[in-house]
Amino acid sequence: MSQEREKALPELRGDLFVFPGRILFLGEGLFTDFHAHHASSLLVATEEESDFGLELDGAELWNGAGILLGPGVRHRLIAEKSRMLVLQIVPEMHRFALPRLHELKPADLKFIRTLARDLGGLHCNQAATCLSQILSRFPSNAGSAARNAAALDPRITASLARIQDSLPEILTVAELSIQAGLSEHRFMHLFKSQVGIPVRRYALWARMQRAAFLLQDGRTLTEAAHEAGFSDSAHMSRSFKDFFGISPSSVFGERASVKARFCNGVG
Repeated sequence: MSQEREKALPELRGDLFVFPGRILFLGEGLFTDFHAHHASSLLVATEEESDFGLELDGAELWNGAGILLGPGVRHRLIAEKSRMLVLQIVPEMHRFALPRLHELKPADLKFIRTLARDLGGLHCNQAATCLSQILSRFPSNAGSAARNAAALDPRITASLARIQDSLPEILTVAELSIQAGLSEHRFMHLFKSQVGIPVRRYALWARMQRAAFLLQDGRTLTEAAHEAGFSDSAHMSRSFKDFFGISPSSVFGERASVKARFCNGVG
């Protein structure tokens, strides 16, 4: 993005809820560089008669009010003048039974816009309910990980705590499986079936969460990266962009005004 373009952009502001493998954002000032990520993205302009632009590699600019993008779709979001709801979720948790590019139907658009009116100021549990209600509108393929509604296995609960508590040290799958008293294969299968995402992906999310808290606390990018277990600030920035499609400074920089809530429960 050019410096002239960046200076002309309004500040990014809104509410951001971050869950393992999922994010929910409601706000304005969104303008991204071209990127592609592991998560599917649901993008909705929340106000009546409003829309946004989406540029895809090698395609004409799309303008509309709501669209679903599958994993790996390289795109650039042009929505600095629209209030947006953005839902991202990794395919291990929910693989949409829809084309990789799907324009939302009017009924789905109306449903999401109604939910978005009450999203600002929510707590994690309420945001998780809102996220689930949105996902319920879009069936999942059988290949998605089934979320276990029962209580987590105590061994997995302990592993989640160990991953968080060990930072900036990064525990290996072998170490975690030994502590859980399981083979690596059995541990990885049980972890993914209960948490919804693979253990390595969760560990990366935990590092991102720690880094984000440190940035909110006033650390520099370099300090936050090292204290969260990343090799350097560039590694952390790449990981952040992989998760969110924007740089850390877009959320935690001086020009940003985003209230971020990091929701630890797997919900």
